[in-house]
Amino acid sequence: MKRSLAISLILILSIIVSSIILIKTYYSDKNEYREILVLSAPIVKPILDQAISMFVNKTGIQVKISYEASGNIFTKLSQKIPIDVVIFASEDWGEKAVKNDLVYPDTKVGIGYQIVLLYVRKDLGDNISCIDDLVNSDVKKIGIADPKAAPAGVEALQIINKSIYKEEIMRKIVVAKDMGELVTWFKMGAVDAAFIWNIYNSSLKEISRIIYPWRCGYETNIYYSIAYVSKTSKNPDLAREFIRFLGSEDVKKIVREKGFFT
Repeated sequence: MKRSLAISLILILSIIVSSIILIKTYYSDKNEYREILVLSAPIVKPILDQAISMFVNKTGIQVKISYEASGNIFTKLSQKIPIDVVIFASEDWGEKAVKNDLVYPDTKVGIGYQIVLLYVRKDLGDNISCIDDLVNSDVKKIGIADPKAAPAGVEALQIINKSIYKEEIMRKIVVAKDMGELVTWFKMGAVDAAFIWNIYNSSLKEISRIIYPWRCGYETNIYYSIAYVSKTSKNPDLAREFIRFLGSEDVKKIVREKGFFT
């Protein structure tokens, strides 16, 4: 009798211990997966570097971030690759994603406005003061981001095509895969001039002069970075929480500090 009771107690204890281990494992796994994947255009990296750290500290939700051109982000959405949040460099890519039923329209949040400017290396001297001056023999290579994927590249071509010297300028064009690569090229001196977002002013001011297209009579467009929750998200609730945070006053303050228009 005593032996049977002892065996029963051991079995009960085993069940209790197993249950405790199972519960702990379950919640451990839940915590481990409190993470979202964000695919973003490089344009908002200065904002996200600070905003993500703030979001993680506030919520405990981890954020895995990858930077790619807007067109590449759209392609990955189309391929049904699991992504929680996407951030495009312009509204047209966002509208295209909505039209193709790739994102949740109600989650749309704007992050900041930006414009494309012409940056010319200071070591070229003062011979370049307008877009048309890019035909100058001192300018060997002019960098733009890939127009097929980057809105800044599209804008660069629109500006160049307004020049009476567009054919001569186009012969000097070299194409970077995205804005991140283009900025690196410019810093290294691999290109003499480049069409780059205005938010890079502070990081390029020591090595460049800025040419404002409108001062030469060239109209430019204003672009708006847009974020959405992807329909391939495996963590839609966490993704929506991140989207709400991007629209908060805390992030708007960062946006202004980083040189974006709000």
